[in-house]
Amino acid sequence: MSIFILLMAAALLAACLLWSGRAVHARAASAPAAPEGFLANGVRDRMVLSWEPVKGADGYEICEKRQGRKGWTVVKTTRKKRVVLSGRKAGVRYIYRVRAYKEKKNGVRYGAFSKKRSTELPKKAVSTLRNFLKVSLAPVGSTMYIWGGGWNKADNAAGKDALRIGLNPQWRSFAGRQRSSYDYRKYRYRHGNGLDCSGFVGWSVYNALHTKKGKAGEGYVDKARNLARNYADNGWGSFCSASAVRNYRAGDIMSGPGHVYIVIGECPDGSVVLVHSSPAGVQICGTATPSGRKGSEAVKLARKYMKKYYPSWYRRFPDCFRSASYLNYHQFRWDVRGANVMEDPDHYRDKGAKEILKDLFTDR
Repeated sequence: MSIFILLMAAALLAACLLWSGRAVHARAASAPAAPEGFLANGVRDRMVLSWEPVKGADGYEICEKRQGRKGWTVVKTTRKKRVVLSGRKAGVRYIYRVRAYKEKKNGVRYGAFSKKRSTELPKKAVSTLRNFLKVSLAPVGSTMYIWGGGWNKADNAAGKDALRIGLNPQWRSFAGRQRSSYDYRKYRYRHGNGLDCSGFVGWSVYNALHTKKGKAGEGYVDKARNLARNYADNGWGSFCSASAVRNYRAGDIMSGPGHVYIVIGECPDGSVVLVHSSPAGVQICGTATPSGRKGSEAVKLARKYMKKYYPSWYRRFPDCFRSASYLNYHQFRWDVRGANVMEDPDHYRDKGAKEILKDLFTDR
């Protein structure tokens, strides 16, 4: 009987080892994950594509199609996490997606595609208002507010994060570990983990206007109260003092004594939908009406889009309301006459927040 028991135990052990080996093999042979943080942006005459690395991937395949057409075309295979494409037609909207692959002895195993992203090349300028807003939305829901985030260690200019092309994968990693109790005061100057308000706006402007990472001394980060004036002084557009602001248009950069944000659009009731980095992090918010009414159209829109497209973030950080004090900031407005830095072929300047948001999220 004891011999029989021993034989059975040995057989059971062998079966367990065999099953374990198969399980390990199955995991090893699994397809790569879909790349996150995929960002496509048209800058001058180049398409700049970037994404966060996929663990275990040997390379990436990029697919493209023109808006309105059905077929996808593989346009690039690379081992890098950023590519710059030339030869695209200005004024035409292109849609991109990327997937990772692993090289096997018996072939290549592909992972799932990233989310689609659309962009277009400007006809005369460096970028478009739509491209700029698409860039500014890229860190939403995956980047925490870090005091000093985006600044250099001396805290007097743009740091590495505000000079990088694309998203820092560490932002998403850090954000994924945070809960609704997140307290930004515990993470002051934790460079690399997120962005503060000026760091976020500086990163957005840099990515909208450049195709490669910047060097120390470059960039567009400064104290919040200075940014509207700084950008106007660069010759990019006009400055309007807070007391003279009469309306809000897509791409406006609003800077005050302690905060700066980017306007997505204005609502009929005078409230504003905006994107910014403010505790707990980078998200879409809506202001109250000029009279202070909290249940504004902008707040409703902000909640709708955060809940639908960033559900994990919204469950932890559902506050999308900002007070009417946000309407009392200095304003920078891009010159979009066509030969300057920014142009507006999509006519965002003539559209309200609801219509702009619908277009910005068409490729989600």
